[in-house]
Amino acid sequence: MGGTRFEYRKSKRLNRFLNTAIGIVVVLIGFFAVQIFFGSTESEEVAVVPEEENIESENTENENSISDEVGSSPTEETPVQDEDVEQGEDELNEDETENGLEPVEDGQWQPVGTSQTGEFTPDFTENSVNWNEMTRALQYATGLSEDDMIIFWLGNGGSATSAVGTVSAKNQQDQPYQVRLEWVDGQGWLPVEKKQLESNPYR
Repeated sequence: MGGTRFEYRKSKRLNRFLNTAIGIVVVLIGFFAVQIFFGSTESEEVAVVPEEENIESENTENENSISDEVGSSPTEETPVQDEDVEQGEDELNEDETENGLEPVEDGQWQPVGTSQTGEFTPDFTENSVNWNEMTRALQYATGLSEDDMIIFWLGNGGSATSAVGTVSAKNQQDQPYQVRLEWVDGQGWLPVEKKQLESNPYR
């Protein structure tokens, strides 16, 4: 009888312990299930929202680009294009009017001007004032720029007030120009004759 009571109490305690353990396990399972379910839902929402925002931003950019294309007419000439054309024309005019001299028909030249004063003394020293003014007259007569013109000969033309120069463009050295210059007091060197040679005597 005593043994039966002891076994009954022992069985009752074991059942209570098992019930408590089962209850704890159920609570833990429920807790982790809630964490997993709600955690995955929040992560999905976080992942989805940026994609929707990206789609909206891409749509907005596409609409803006389409509206920009529709708003611009292909037949309109923009000021930038006009400025580029004008700039190109200005550069061309600058090349043609080297040193401020307008290109003219052969034989219609004018004296190129001078900074020399007093009695004229011919000076054929390279890079002297007189040399530079003769070079300017050669450019004026031939239409060549300072950077493109090669001087093969520049010297006395038979008198103190005359000079002869043989020059060419860098890419046309086999057929140079021969230019005769005359000095005009107070006005500088005046081209009076220009002819293109069939060959270059200095090569």
